[in-house]
Amino acid sequence: MEVPVAALVALARQAPDGLAVVLDSANGIMDAPLAAAGIPVLRADPVFLTNGQATAEALAALGRSRPAGLTALPPGGWTMSGREEEIAGKEKASEPVEHQLARRGLLLNGGTGTAPVVALTFDDGPHPRYTPRVLDVLARYDAPAAFFCIGLHALAHPAVVRRVSAEGHTLGNHSWSHAYLPDLGPTGLADQLGFTADTLVHAGGGPRPPRWLRPPYGGRSPELLHAVAGLGLTTVLWDVDAKDWSRPGPEAIAQRVLSQVRPGSVVLMHDGGGDRSQTVAALPAVITGLRDRGYRVVDLEELLAAHQAVGT
Repeated sequence: MEVPVAALVALARQAPDGLAVVLDSANGIMDAPLAAAGIPVLRADPVFLTNGQATAEALAALGRSRPAGLTALPPGGWTMSGREEEIAGKEKASEPVEHQLARRGLLLNGGTGTAPVVALTFDDGPHPRYTPRVLDVLARYDAPAAFFCIGLHALAHPAVVRRVSAEGHTLGNHSWSHAYLPDLGPTGLADQLGFTADTLVHAGGGPRPPRWLRPPYGGRSPELLHAVAGLGLTTVLWDVDAKDWSRPGPEAIAQRVLSQVRPGSVVLMHDGGGDRSQTVAALPAVITGLRDRGYRVVDLEELLAAHQAVGT
């Protein structure tokens, strides 16, 4: 990701009238570094897309011909800024399907168990610097975790994928490019998930593709959940959000986790997507704080079994 961002920054310096970048909702890992580099980012919404697979040429043409129809992402905003109401509506409509899939063991949402067990999960890696540091902490405290990987990052850093697997942690699918999956049709969804699954296997992440999926942003719709279940994947959501991406300090990250945790919780943190040094620094306090409160840190398989035991 650093290479294309650097190339765009160089182009922006050369452009006499400046430069803006048009992305779609299937490219959720580019907007933040581009904005940080001072490049305006415009989002093309689904009305302009074909199955979430718009070409770079088509997006550039939209920027030239329909700039007023694109959404300018605000400074400090997020990829889906302006679509919050739509997203919340889809999540609300998904609740009956979530309950159905949870009973079948095809969806895991935290905080509905009775056993004092908790799963730690990390999104947006693998990262060549921060994922190994997270793994070092987990090894020191003999704690398992799940790593939901972006396919592009796994392709770039296969040795980190191999280490995650070799040390007994769970690998999960987090899409190829941090896409908002409800925007995609069947072909776009199959590509996003299939390319990532193949990359994780080829990187040495195990003999079979991961069975676990975390949709970026937690984005879901009834149609998406049914499609994912039809692929034999178990969707993993969360009930404890460390919000470590906001970099509030290690103490605040640990306190957010410990103040929200319940029996059966799934904790969301990040090992990629930016500077995760605060997450690494917070992790020892998270693990020891959980254990001091009587919780066991377990993998997703054990957490799912605990949920299934109480019929959730």
